[in-house]
Amino acid sequence: MAGKKRTDNKGRILRTGEMQRSEDNRYLYRYTDLQGKKRTVYALTLLELRKKEKEISRDLQDRIDTDKAEMTLNQLFQMYMETKSDLRDSTRCNYISVWNNNIKDSLLGNMEIGQIKQFHVRVFYTELMRRGLAANTIKLCHSLIFPALEMAVDSDIIRKNPAKDCKKGIFGTKKKRRALSITEQEEFLSFIKDSNIYKVYYPLIVFALCTGLRVGELTGLRWADVDLKENVIHIRQQLTYKNYGEGCKFYFQELKTDAGRRDIPLTAEARKCLTWQKELYLLLGTSKKRQEIEGVTDFVFVNTQGKPYATNAINFMLKNVVQAYNRQEKIWTVKGNKYFRPLPHISAHILRHTACTRLAESGLDPKVLQYIMGHASISVTMDIYTHLDFSQIRKKIEAVQEKTMIG
Repeated sequence: MAGKKRTDNKGRILRTGEMQRSEDNRYLYRYTDLQGKKRTVYALTLLELRKKEKEISRDLQDRIDTDKAEMTLNQLFQMYMETKSDLRDSTRCNYISVWNNNIKDSLLGNMEIGQIKQFHVRVFYTELMRRGLAANTIKLCHSLIFPALEMAVDSDIIRKNPAKDCKKGIFGTKKKRRALSITEQEEFLSFIKDSNIYKVYYPLIVFALCTGLRVGELTGLRWADVDLKENVIHIRQQLTYKNYGEGCKFYFQELKTDAGRRDIPLTAEARKCLTWQKELYLLLGTSKKRQEIEGVTDFVFVNTQGKPYATNAINFMLKNVVQAYNRQEKIWTVKGNKYFRPLPHISAHILRHTACTRLAESGLDPKVLQYIMGHASISVTMDIYTHLDFSQIRKKIEAVQEKTMIG
């Protein structure tokens, strides 16, 4: 005689593994996962329970490892980074920094990956936009979250990637990169040259505006890279100041792209800056106390202690110069009853952008400018030409008009 079949309090027959608790009438289902561990899921209704059973059966059949799906997104990211053995140290450091600053302490970062839905990812990106993060920063967050979850999909830990298509609609704030106008550039340089405090930086700043070097290329430039006979500098490396686990230190790194490896002809002004810099060394006695970085001591630009400049040190100096200039101009404006025109924010990258803009304004061929700037893509270079100062555009049209008189 067949045994009596188990039923719920409504008389419905329960399947193998199903039960209804007498104390609260909740339903439960017991099963064994892929690792042989006994597991239990609960539901308020039999319909809801059987929906969960169907998902469990499908996961078991497709060998989806739901046990590992209990790891958090933070834990998954750590696993993902361990697989990226081909990353440059600076790139790895940047990825970890972006994660720690924006994702690690968030609700999403601490969620179990098996519980994350597309809705959660979209809400997270929306929150980043509300906080005013730049669009590129949010997209970088996505470029870390998506492949980490994709790895979990490929490893049969989760069935599908909840970050799929979430990149659409990311706007964020866009930092408008503005080069200094010619007037701003002239006033900025004149102030530095006449300042007892900041004139020691004059050769470095003018050289940056003459060459358009990236800040790491500028700080990593060696006298061995300078060929005054051929009137050219060889860009072969960049210097970074990073913490790779042993505290902040200077490191030589490969250039950003293959296009970064280039030879730049020296203008008369750039060559003069190198002469000024050497004279400054003699005046300050810097040549006797140079810091060695990976066996190298012949850096072109160093501070009064003989140490190369870190990027943040240059940016901090530029910020101080702008603040000092604006304070002085404001005082003079009040006294002279003039209109106050403050200098905008200036960073090392704005010096590079300004240098690029001046060369574009001079009529330099875009392909030549691309080479000088070390841009891997001509589209980056061409973007400069779409942001030229209108007064310069007017002059160029007038010049062309004189050469192409019609009628």
